[in-house]
Order: sequence, then structure tokens, then C-alpha cells
Amino acid sequence: MHSSHLEDPKEAIQLIKKQLVNAIKALQKQYVSSDTVVTSDDGNANTLCSALEAVFVHGLKAKHIKAETGGKGKKSGSRGPLPQPVFWGLLKSITHRNIVLELEQLMFINTDVGRCRAWLRLALNDGLMECYLKLLLRDRTRLHEYYQAPALLLDTEECEFLLCYLQGLSSLTFELSYKSAVLNEWTITPLSLSGLCPVSELLEPLASSASEPHRKASLGSISQSSGSDEIEIQAPVLPISKASSKIKLTSSSLSLNTTSSSQLSSSLGSDSLPPVPCARSPEHGEEPLSCDSDLGTATAEDLDRSLQE
Repeated sequence: MHSSHLEDPKEAIQLIKKQLVNAIKALQKQYVSSDTVVTSDDGNANTLCSALEAVFVHGLKAKHIKAETGGKGKKSGSRGPLPQPVFWGLLKSITHRNIVLELEQLMFINTDVGRCRAWLRLALNDGLMECYLKLLLRDRTRLHEYYQAPALLLDTEECEFLLCYLQGLSSLTFELSYKSAVLNEWTITPLSLSGLCPVSELLEPLASSASEPHRKASLGSISQSSGSDEIEIQAPVLPISKASSKIKLTSSSLSLNTTSSSQLSSSLGSDSLPPVPCARSPEHGEEPLSCDSDLGTATAEDLDRSLQE
């Protein structure tokens, strides 16, 4: 059985949020005023991916965490095999079947861990991360199948802040690598951020990234509260990359043909909440993909106060 290495799960949430904010701020500063796309060669992009991966790993039930044996998942030094959390079944429930099929047929991705990590990068490439999360957060029953309290994804207030952070990605265009075999196993950073591995393990990857411009970080600087964490948030309209132009994305096509997803899809079309367009169909530029949320809107002041807690 796997348990968190942080006594207070809230500490892990604060670490995740801090990493997420810092990565988005750094990416905005570097790319928002240019037409340059964000690739996997950027250290801040990798930090963003690790933080988002930690969001999905945090609070995951033990039955969804595989204990690897032998050499698989084993890193250099005396560190033993890493636990391998898997939530591919959860992601499939909110993903278009064509995208699921593509990910399951990738030549070098042959594990469900790899598919989870590839999915996240492809979602960023397609500008759909915020939409996917809104869909996921509406299916509380399925979330409870995978997570235990106090998981970040079960915390309504934290999810509100998370969605607000993700709006800061709307000004960026990603072309991240998602077909590499290195994604088949977890790295230590997202596992430590989520509390699944000792936080002390974070010192190593953070030290190795210190040589990157503007990325000198330490565990102390991550957990330290800052009053200047302001993310530039534009209108919540996320771009769809060229990679997704071959698939018609609508609110109904994002869900699989299951009873649960049908209820999820129909709830999105409810008149009880005003629609919030967060992506556009590549074939119908004027038709918004509705991923409205009833989680509310966090202000910049709320974000600063949350990070200072």
C-alpha cells in the first residue's frame, strides 16, 4: 500500500500550486509576446507537465498505484523502483475515442503510465487541458472511484484555483513531444510533488534544472509564499493546435458513448449555467466548445491569498 510521504496533504497541494504558477509565469514571460511555440526542450514546459501530472497523482487510491519490481522504474543510485500510478481509465472517460485510439496505437508508448503522460502533453498541444478538467470535475462519481480525500481533484476550492491558473495557458501554443518511450515510466518530480515519494527527492531534479535561465530553484523557494504570483489571464478561449485539426471536436465528441459520459455531456448542455467557451472547433470556427463550470471564478487576490496560506 502506498501512502503520502507528506504528513499534511495540503503541503503537497501548495507545492503543486507553486510549481504550476512559477512555470506558467515563466512561460508567459518568455513566449507571450512572440510567435514561438513551446516545446519539450524548454525546462519550464517540463516543470509545467510535472506539476499537472502531480495534480492527477495526488490523492490517488492505492489500488490505482502499481508497485514496480526489478529494473523497471528504477533510477540511478540507491533509490529503489518508483511507484507507478495509473489513471488512464479516468482520462479515457473524457477523451474523444479517436484520440484514445491514437494514444493506444503509438509505437513507442506501450504502458498505461505512458498513455497518461502522453495524454497530458497532447491536451496541452491541443489547448484542451482546461476543458478536459471541467468535464472531469463534473463527474464526481468517477472521481471518487479513483481518489480519496483530501485529493486535490476532490477539493472544490483548489480546483477553482487550478482552473484559473490554466486560463493563463490560453496565450501559449504548445508543441510538446508525446510519442517518446521515456514517458512509459514516471519520473521522481511529479511523484514527489504529489507526496507519493519523499519530498527530499525533489532536491535532485530541481538542482539539475538550476542551470536553466531564470530557473534557479530549491525546495525552500518552492514552498515559500510569494505575493507577486500574478498570472496573465486572457479571455478563456483556448487555441486548438494543427495536430487536432483532423478531428472535429465538439462538446458531445469529447465524451465516450457510455451512460456516465452521456449524462456528463447532457449536463454540459444544461441551461442552468451560462456557457463558457474554452475552445473552438477547427471545422466551425464560430462554434464554441462549451466546457462551462459551476466552480466560480477566482480573482488574482484570491490566488495570492491561497498561495500565502
